[in-house]
Amino acid sequence: MIPDQLNVEIVTPTGQEERHHIDYVRAPGTDGLFGVMPGHEPAIIALDIGEIRLRWNESSVSFATSGGYAEIHNDRVILLVETAERADQIDTDRAQRAAEQAREHMESAEDEAAKQHAALELRRAENRLKVAELQ
Repeated sequence: MIPDQLNVEIVTPTGQEERHHIDYVRAPGTDGLFGVMPGHEPAIIALDIGEIRLRWNESSVSFATSGGYAEIHNDRVILLVETAERADQIDTDRAQRAAEQAREHMESAEDEAAKQHAALELRRAENRLKVAELQ
């Protein structure tokens, strides 16, 4: 029997959040966005920086994430992520400062590794700003 809703667990190194009665999950895979509905085939998918969106009835909530893994079961999705910040809880001033600092680090980087690290930090900060706008 195909379930009609999902249970979603978002796990970070600092805590976890559970959501029940979810109709649809959209997440940023390393190969692009993917969606999960009840009855999805089991899978493990690598996550990238981006937005995780949970939808139920006519409501939704978005989270900014910086990557991890999604473990998908018939009626359950476990998101093991480095970070998951709800759109309405993102400190946009802090994210803007982080983006500016990352840009400065990219310009002053003395080697390719430092430049790549700064570019990754910039992607994370810009993602947080983008997701915050969705609230």
